[in-house]
Amino acid sequence: MGFDEGRIILDSPNGAYYSGTTVSGRLVFQQEKEKSFRGIYVKFKGYCKVHWTSQESYTDSDGKSQTRTINHDSYEEYVNVRRYLVGGLSGSCKLDRGTYEYPFGFDIPQNCPSSFEGTYGHIRYHIKVIVDRAFKFDQEKKVAVRVFSVVDLNRDPYSREPIQMVFNEIYNCCCMGSGTTNTVVNVPVSGFCSGQVMPIEVHCDNKGTVVIDEIKMTLIKKIRFIASVNPAEKYEKCNVARISKGPIPTNTQRNYTVEMEIPALDVYNLNNCRYIEIYNKLKVVVCPSGCHSNSDNSQKIIIGNVPLVGYQDYVRNPLQDQMPQQVGIVTQQPLPSYSWNTPYRADEAPHPESIPYPMTDNPPPYPGYTTSETAPYTNPPYPTKNSSYSTESPSYTKSPHGTRPGVAALGTDNMEFTASRGDNVSDVPADPYAAASAPAPHSPVTDKKH
Repeated sequence: MGFDEGRIILDSPNGAYYSGTTVSGRLVFQQEKEKSFRGIYVKFKGYCKVHWTSQESYTDSDGKSQTRTINHDSYEEYVNVRRYLVGGLSGSCKLDRGTYEYPFGFDIPQNCPSSFEGTYGHIRYHIKVIVDRAFKFDQEKKVAVRVFSVVDLNRDPYSREPIQMVFNEIYNCCCMGSGTTNTVVNVPVSGFCSGQVMPIEVHCDNKGTVVIDEIKMTLIKKIRFIASVNPAEKYEKCNVARISKGPIPTNTQRNYTVEMEIPALDVYNLNNCRYIEIYNKLKVVVCPSGCHSNSDNSQKIIIGNVPLVGYQDYVRNPLQDQMPQQVGIVTQQPLPSYSWNTPYRADEAPHPESIPYPMTDNPPPYPGYTTSETAPYTNPPYPTKNSSYSTESPSYTKSPHGTRPGVAALGTDNMEFTASRGDNVSDVPADPYAAASAPAPHSPVTDKKH
């Protein structure tokens, strides 16, 4: 036994912490004989690294065509601090036989971006313990730390903005007019959380002789990687959820109200990262039959982990088990928190007033705060009666039909699983960066012949 068999034990059961809180733990090891060294120190580091390669052709001095590899890189650090548990930079110290336990703690800066793993880059945090030995290789132990930076939809005015996309198309074939089609798509707000439902209203007035095969609605996540060395950009894109409706026959009006469930997605706040960007959008495509071209439009969607007050804020976070468990010490003094109430059922929950979330002894839905703390905010994350946040809810009535099965899980590169509605969520996947697919909603359809 010795340092190599020792352990770094974090106080958080799942190794997750909010930015602005304290990551704490202890080093435990057993020494079987006396040893000498300069010191034992623990280091907390957080950084972003972006890397990919490309091939470039060139002509050498002999006039021959050659190919070389170009490295595209970026790197920046968010925190890099160390503290000595035993000894120091110089001198020597000894440890006798016995069991040793050394506690440690580091403040996570409030502006640290969320942990993230991508194909061409990542944001990582870790705790490393090093035994500094003179004239010998150092001994090291390392454990990963996952940092969550809260995305509060109430702090972004855009989240409450309604979305409307209008398509007015005139179809022609062989110089002959085929009529017009007018399609309007409405969404009540622009900000959602995992487990919530995005209600989409679609009105299509097909006045022509061209059948509309389908209207496709897709929630898309796009990731942008930026290289500062040999500057270039790389993109990743995946379909998070998708619903389609149709066909719409000629000379027909159809109205749909569909529900797109926001699947179990990790939420990333990368505002303070210069080299990785993540954004989501709702894309609508109107697909006419025959030789006519599709029409499409898209609008920005914000995915957060603190829902809009008064708008589906009773929904449980399907990834609650992966959220930080508030066991650490906050770096900022919290203000008094809210008392907890018995939860409402989803189908009868009123708009909250002084308490934005109904809460129980179970973990709260978003993002997992305790009753005695409002960390990581200097102010409470949820507004009280005198809050500046609006509590008006968009005019949307929840569909009485419940969860709709029928849509296969969408491939998101190397990510795929499904999640169900409300509290009946599936187990958290082994891969915390996985995405789920939305079930196929069923909606009333009204037909009207011209």
